[in-house]
Order: sequence, then C-alpha cells, then structure tokens
Amino acid sequence: MSHRTGWGRGAVVVALSLLILGLATCGAGGPAVSHLGQRAFLSDDLDGTLHIENAATDQESGFTIITGPQPGKIVLSPDKTISLVFNAAALTLSVVSNSTEASLGSVVLPNVSTSYAALSGNITGFAAVPNCPPASCGGFTDVVEVVDLATTFNITNTVNTALDPNSGLDVPLNTAATLALSPTDSKLLLFGGPADHQNAFTVIDTGQAMTTPSTAGTLMSGAAFDRPIWAVFSSDGTKAFVLSCGAECGGAAAGITMLDLTTTPPTVGTHVALPAASFALLSGNTMYVAGTPPSQPAGFCPATLTPCGTLSVLDITNLAAGASSSVPISDGFHSVMALASNNKLFIGAGPNCTHGCLTIFDISSKQAGVDGITGNVAGIAPINNRTVVYVVEDVAAQSFHCQSQSPCRGKLRIYDATASATTPTLQPIQIDVVGKANDVKYVDK
Repeated sequence: MSHRTGWGRGAVVVALSLLILGLATCGAGGPAVSHLGQRAFLSDDLDGTLHIENAATDQESGFTIITGPQPGKIVLSPDKTISLVFNAAALTLSVVSNSTEASLGSVVLPNVSTSYAALSGNITGFAAVPNCPPASCGGFTDVVEVVDLATTFNITNTVNTALDPNSGLDVPLNTAATLALSPTDSKLLLFGGPADHQNAFTVIDTGQAMTTPSTAGTLMSGAAFDRPIWAVFSSDGTKAFVLSCGAECGGAAAGITMLDLTTTPPTVGTHVALPAASFALLSGNTMYVAGTPPSQPAGFCPATLTPCGTLSVLDITNLAAGASSSVPISDGFHSVMALASNNKLFIGAGPNCTHGCLTIFDISSKQAGVDGITGNVAGIAPINNRTVVYVVEDVAAQSFHCQSQSPCRGKLRIYDATASATTPTLQPIQIDVVGKANDVKYVDK
C-alpha cells in the first residue's frame, strides 16, 4: 500500500495541498493513494520503497510504496498497469499495482535477478537468475525462472540456459544476464553480460517455457555474433536486431544482425559492422545504436571528449546500407536510452565514463552534447506531454546538493528538453530526494 512519509524538501507543503483538494486519501480506513494524474516511480535503495513523484509539478508527493530492501530496476508491464522491481537484499521480485499504488505480492527467487519482464495480461513473468544454487534450480546454475504475477506469486517453471546439449560447448553458453521480450510475447532472447566472453545467446519460446518442465532454449551462434549482448524488435515481433558489442566486450568486431523469428529455428539475416554496439533504441524504422569502441579513428573524438563513444543511426528497411551517420557521444558502457520531446534522444552510460555519462542527441540537427558533471546513469524517464526528462545518475561531489558526500550516488535530476543538445541543461525546479535512487519510470499513459 502507499504510505505517507515525512522526508523530502517541500513534502509538508505538498501534503497540505493534497488535503485541501481532498485528494490525500480514497476514503476513511482505505489505503492511501496519491491520486496524481502524472506520476514517476523512483526506487530508493536506502528505505526499501518506490517514491511517488508528482511528475506534473516536479514535487515530492510524500507517498511511497513499500517493496523490500534495496529495490533496483523498475520494469513496466506492456500496458503499464503493473511495475516489477527486484529487491536485492531480500531476493524478492515485487509486483506493484500502478493504479492502487500497492504491492500485490512478491516472488522469492533463488538468487539475484539481473533482468525481468511481464507478458501481456500480467499473469506470467520471467526473471533471469545467473549463478543460481543448483539445489534450488533443478541442478542448473544459470536459469530463467517463470513466475506467477497474479495469484500464487511463486516460481512455476525453470528454463535451463547454462548449457545447450547440442552445442558441443564445454563451457556455459552464457550467464543469464539480460532478457529481451518480443512485443508479441512469443519469444524471449537471453544474453550474457559484457564480461561473459561468449559468442552465443539463447532464444526461448515463451509458450514452451510455461508448459515444459526444465525446458531449454535454442542456442544461436555463428560468425555473425561476436559477444551478443542486446536486441531490439520490429513492431510486429517478426524480426530481432541483435547487437554484438565485439571488442568492447573482449571480442573482435561490433555489429548488428537481423534475426528472422518466423522460422524454427530463427534464421540469421543481414549483418552490418558498426564501430560499437552495446545498446539500441528503435523508433519507427530508425535505429540508434550506442557503444564505446576501444579505439576511435583519428580525429573522430573532439578534443574535449577523448576518448569517446559512438552513436550510429541506421534505417532498418535498408539495413545492408549500414549506418547513415556516426556521432561522438560519452564513453563508458551504454545501457539505457529514451526518446524525449523536442526530438531529443537521451543516452546513458556507466560505469567507466571519463567525461560524464549522459549524452543528449538532437535528432533534427544531428548534434550531441555530454553533461560533463554527472556520473553513471541508471534510469531515464521522459515525462509525457511535457518537455522535461527525469534522470537517475551519480553526481560529482562538488555539484548540486552533494557537497558533503563523495561520491554522491543515485540522485534524481530533471533536464530541460527544450535546451540545446550541445549544452545539457537542468530545469530550474529540482526534486531533492533523500536516499539513493536506483531507477525511475514514468508510469502513466
């Protein structure tokens, strides 16, 4: 349930305003809800809650949702009616109702989950669990757990992903690090982490995974895949575009490979070499691919941004043509990206950023700017129908409100999307959240 809290600058003023409007509660004895029209959820590592931020006025609402100790990444269901958040200190996956602002239940997992997703309908979910105790995971060590999100809140099946019996590999295929779910819910792609050093990934049929005990996924390997790490899907779910991070992850050559998911097994299609590829976003037919090559071409990085990463722009209707442009961006390992208003693309990286980890790219002008003050970026949430973007990032000790902390980790900063991309700018109003933020999501449609 939502709970009122006393922390946060301006919380008292906001609370009084809510009471005056008659919006503070939903009736005597009932659970307290914020009744806000625009909300952002922010996971707080220190108090074990999701903070509910007023995303219309950029104020702390004073409402929180109790999840569990050390909540991390927030994942929204396809219809945005529930949020999933893993609580690292309790090894639980909380299922939160976005409408009632209350926890519906929690699934106990056998170890830390690094990635999770919900199928449409919010009945079934999947959680990747690397380094699973074999005794708890059917004798396996790297699994994807199938979980009930609606009634029993328990594990209903286990997908073995550590070894493919037909691969001939003598080492684990990959650790169960990152899940990518197709928009049709039919396929789940599982990738290892950047340090796994495997040239393969797993394709899981979600229907089979829900019904077949200890089912195994289909191994995908071959010359086209050099440290595959992430994928984005076409809107109809028939194609996946698999990113290989190559030399950035200890391999040889980065690139993107089209995978036809209408065949069994999936068919490998067009491959395009890129300077780097660790994360991507697909908007219409345009794909934006970010990464940091170990070495850049001479003269590529501006003098103030050496070393740097790259942003490649591709047209998926003519993938064979390759990138239409390559723009210098922040270095570091890129892992989050969001398209905001005013044609601004926000790109987050971390760790190992040299000049700052947040890049803002103007799609219209093809110009990019790096916020050199900030550190590792964990979450990016554009606010609908507004020109502001919420970003969770580490902040240098000498900046913002972190003079007494070095480093100052997990702060919420609000950026102005109307400002020039070459000069990332905070808006005047900021939310001073007490705690350590791990992620932020805008939860209203």
